[in-house]
Amino acid sequence: MKRFLSLLLACMMLLSLATGCGGGSDQQTPDDTDAPQTDGTDGTGDTGEAWTPEKTINIYMTHGAGGDTDYMGRQLATALEGVLGVSVVVTNVTGSNGATCMQQYKDGETDGYTLIATNTAALNGNEATSMVDFGYDAFEPVAVYGIQSGENIVVPADAPYDDLQGLLDASKANPGQIRYGISTGGGVYIQACVLTNLGGAQFNIIDAGDGAARLTALLGGEVDATSLPYSTAADYIENGQLKSLCTCLSKAPDLLPDQKSASETIPELQIDTEYVVLAPKGTPANIVSALNAAILEATSTDSWKTMVNEYCLQNPFVLNVEDTVANLKNQRDLFQSFVPFL
Repeated sequence: MKRFLSLLLACMMLLSLATGCGGGSDQQTPDDTDAPQTDGTDGTGDTGEAWTPEKTINIYMTHGAGGDTDYMGRQLATALEGVLGVSVVVTNVTGSNGATCMQQYKDGETDGYTLIATNTAALNGNEATSMVDFGYDAFEPVAVYGIQSGENIVVPADAPYDDLQGLLDASKANPGQIRYGISTGGGVYIQACVLTNLGGAQFNIIDAGDGAARLTALLGGEVDATSLPYSTAADYIENGQLKSLCTCLSKAPDLLPDQKSASETIPELQIDTEYVVLAPKGTPANIVSALNAAILEATSTDSWKTMVNEYCLQNPFVLNVEDTVANLKNQRDLFQSFVPFL
């Protein structure tokens, strides 16, 4: 046994010497002044090497085509192709306000080629309403890459009220007569619960689907009021078919600073919907870091800024991994504060 241990020790010493002599000119050492100064990891305990994709990346989109979450996800995919040099394909997997897609892919392949694109209202709202039993920490957050133009409470242009208080008063005067379109489980559902329990609204609540479907329902007279991303309703507001009563953002969009805020009537009603990319739980930190770096680069261009200004009426809002996680925690805390009103 002693001879065996001595032989094993000698082999280990030789292997160590061979490794030290064969590192190559680009090998980093603790004295490399250009290396990131961290605890020896990338911030999450993973010491993996830099990752570069070699094949198609699949982004699974939680919402349907035509809505703002889908639009932003496809804009990001196109921008990422220019940075990564591989195809980035978006596939819509809809249902249950994004819960179907998130449930299906949260435990997917962890090699960096499977991503989920959603919004924070769906991610945190589905948890708050118990549609799902998981939150953002069931994934590896990659990046928050934008903030919505704002969920706006929208009605037909000829509706007899011009602000949120007017809509609330009309619903109280006509209980159950004003049909309010929602998407069950997410931010719009929570918004309707807050309007009911804190604002005293007496709506007839109707599940009218995601943003694109709610717009169709409103234009078709199937609902009398709903909440829509301003970007989704903008053309119809500008041509005089619809009007916005208020935004549910905590503050008006950067490029529409004069919009009324729902919080002026109901202080608790503040929902900042953001766009986020997630990876399945267990995706290595070096892959998450590389994807985040690619998103930061893809969204730093003038063309991205122009798109965000025109579509979201916001300035670019993109976070690194650490700030993304902190942001999602804050968003989750906000949505959990709504639970007593649901």
